[in-house]
Amino acid sequence: MKRYTAAFALLLAGLLIASCWTPASRAAPAELLILISLDGFRWDYLDKYDAPVLKRLAADGVHATRMTPSFPAKTFPNHYTLVTGLRPEHHGIVGNWFYDPVDGAKFDMEQLAPHWWQGGEPVWITAEKQGLRAACFFWPGSETELQGCHATFFKPFVKKLTNPERVDGLLTWLGLPPAERPRLATLYFNTLDDAGHKYGPDAPETGGAVREADAAIGRLLDGLAVRGLREKASLVIVSDHGMSPCGPDQVIFFEDLLTVSQVRIEATGPVGGVRPNPGVDLATLVAGIRAKAPPQLQVYLREEVPDRLHYRASDRIAPIVLVCDDHWNVESKAGWPERARTYNIGSHGWDPATPNMGALFIASGPVFRRGVEIPDVENIHVYHLLCAALGLAPAPNDGDQRLVRAALRR
Repeated sequence: MKRYTAAFALLLAGLLIASCWTPASRAAPAELLILISLDGFRWDYLDKYDAPVLKRLAADGVHATRMTPSFPAKTFPNHYTLVTGLRPEHHGIVGNWFYDPVDGAKFDMEQLAPHWWQGGEPVWITAEKQGLRAACFFWPGSETELQGCHATFFKPFVKKLTNPERVDGLLTWLGLPPAERPRLATLYFNTLDDAGHKYGPDAPETGGAVREADAAIGRLLDGLAVRGLREKASLVIVSDHGMSPCGPDQVIFFEDLLTVSQVRIEATGPVGGVRPNPGVDLATLVAGIRAKAPPQLQVYLREEVPDRLHYRASDRIAPIVLVCDDHWNVESKAGWPERARTYNIGSHGWDPATPNMGALFIASGPVFRRGVEIPDVENIHVYHLLCAALGLAPAPNDGDQRLVRAALRR
C-alpha cells in the first residue's frame, strides 16, 4: 500500500507542477537539444584537468558550480533521475543491482524488462508522446519499450564502441532531412568512469580520459557545424556522479557484522543492503549489526534512513541499509583476497553531499543564457529544464522550475 500512496501523492504534485507550466513565457523551443552524459565526470575535473572545449562551453553558457546527484550516487539510479526528474525511491531504479521483493528477481545493468522501468517517464518518451522525434545513442533505460513506444532512433548499448564512433553514430541521425531528424538526442560516454574506477580520480590516466571526453565533444561540435546545425543546437552536458579514492584496505565485511546465511545481501559497496530470510527477526538482526559496526558505517532500518537522502519509499530498497563513510565500502569475503588484487581504487555511491560525489552541469546554445555561473543544483531539476527547452509539458516528477529560471533564456 505504501508504494501506491507515494505514487498517488507524486501524481498530485506533478499535476500541480504541470498546471503552473507556462511555455509562453519562454523563448522559442530548441530546434535541436542534445543531452550528453560524461559518466563519472567529477564537478572539479573541469579545473583539475585539461578540457578546453568543455571550459569554453561552460564559460559561454550556464555552468553549475556543482550538481548534486541523488542517493545512492550510482550510475543507473542517477541516469534515470536525470531524464525523469524522479528520485530513485520514486522511479524504482534504486541501485546498479537490486532485487524485486515480490518475486525475488534481480535487476542488473543489462536488464531491459519493462516492469523495472515503469516508475517514471523519461524525456524521450515525453517528447515522442508530444509529437517530437527523439534519438538515444545510449542511455540507461533507452532500450526498453515504455508506454508502448521507444525513441524513434535508439542504439542498444555496445561498450566497445569508441567515443568517436558514438559521436559519428549520432551525427548520422542528425544528418537526416529536417522532417526526419530528431529534435531531442542523448549521447553517453563511459570511458572516464572506467578510468576513475581503475586508476582513481587523481591519476594521470583519469586526466587523459577527461581529454578524450573533451575531444569527443569537440568532434560533435565540428560535425554539427559541417551539417549546418551548430548554431541551432543546444547542449546540456551532465554527469551522474563524481569519484572518490578508495581501495581494498578500506573495506568492511558483512561476515564481521552478521551471519550471512540468515540474509540475502542486496547491495554492496558504499551502500550495503540486507534483507533477512524468512523467520529471521528484523529487530534482532539490525541490533546485532549495530553492535558490531565500526565507526565508518551507519546502520539504518529503511524507514530510518535520513530524510535528506530520500531513500525510503520503494520496497526495492533493502529493509536494512548500511551507509559507509566516504572512501569506505562494505563487501562480502567471498573470493577475497583474490578480489582485492583488482579492487577499484576509485568509486562512487556515497552520500551525495560528500564533496567528491559532485557532478557536472553545463548548458550551452541558443535557448540558454550566456556567461552564467549558478550555485549547486540537484539533478532532479534537469528533466524540467529539458522539457522547457523543447516546449514540452513535463510528466509528474520531483523537480521544479528553479533550473529553468536559472538557465533558460527568456
